[in-house]
Amino acid sequence: MASFLRNSFLISGLLIVFVFASCTAAKPPSIDTLKELGMQSMPGDREVPNISFTELDGTHVSLEDYRGSVVLLNFWASWCPPCRAEMPSMGRLAEELKGGDFIMIPINVQEPPALVRAFLEEYEVDFPVYLDEQAEAARAMGVNGLPTTVLIDRNGNAAALAVGALEWDDKAVIEMFKDWVR
Repeated sequence: MASFLRNSFLISGLLIVFVFASCTAAKPPSIDTLKELGMQSMPGDREVPNISFTELDGTHVSLEDYRGSVVLLNFWASWCPPCRAEMPSMGRLAEELKGGDFIMIPINVQEPPALVRAFLEEYEVDFPVYLDEQAEAARAMGVNGLPTTVLIDRNGNAAALAVGALEWDDKAVIEMFKDWVR
């Protein structure tokens, strides 16, 4: 009888944890919300390829390393005026969401590390930036213009796409992310 009660409590506890987790799991924003913010929703569960890129120090990283987090994957270049324009707002968004399960991965496309470092210093960018010197990651993601941003859910699926600069620190954008990553 004691083992039956113990197993019943264990099963009840697991059921409570499952119900609580499914009730509190944040979901990606609605199609209407994305449209209002200048993004387009990605249809269905479109798994993002496991692209690779490098840190400025040359360390290789893959997108799979960030599975389980909500990811803002941004492709940019220093010669691109809209890319330059959105950088400060991306920094403010990252600061606003610091400490949650949000990760921002800005990937510079086809520029040498020295040029990227000079840009980061000039623009006082204080968040991690990654490199895709041969544009392999950009090609794998189907990037046709810069900046291109893909929002990726915790399961590694593309949730939304934005082509062109956005104000990432807009109050509505920040609230959308806060609701999503809580």
